[in-house]
Amino acid sequence: MLLAIGMIGTSETMNLGIRLGLDPKLLAKILNMSSGRCWSSDTYNPVPGVMEGVPSANNYLGGFGTQLMAKDLGLAQNTATNTRTPVPLGSLAHQIYRMMCARGYANKDFSSVFQFLREEEGQ
Repeated sequence: MLLAIGMIGTSETMNLGIRLGLDPKLLAKILNMSSGRCWSSDTYNPVPGVMEGVPSANNYLGGFGTQLMAKDLGLAQNTATNTRTPVPLGSLAHQIYRMMCARGYANKDFSSVFQFLREEEGQ
């Protein structure tokens, strides 16, 4: 659940910076020198062209599938419900990954949430 939330946050942040005209590689470098640094930004960046050897550099092929992420988030949601534990960000992440599965991203790596967000905004 934490990885899904982090990947969505990284994707949103990178998308916002790119929309503001920042170079994606420079933005990633800045993020990775700040308190926002995380695995999704420095090891598995979701933006094509920022890193080599990650799914975003290969049309989001390989890696951990979106369908598997949605399944795991569903398990986390069930556990949270059964224990009456509030997980609002986990719930939103689950909704996003379920929408992605419904829109053709099921077999792509979960980092394709960046591409999904870009398409949702009409790009």
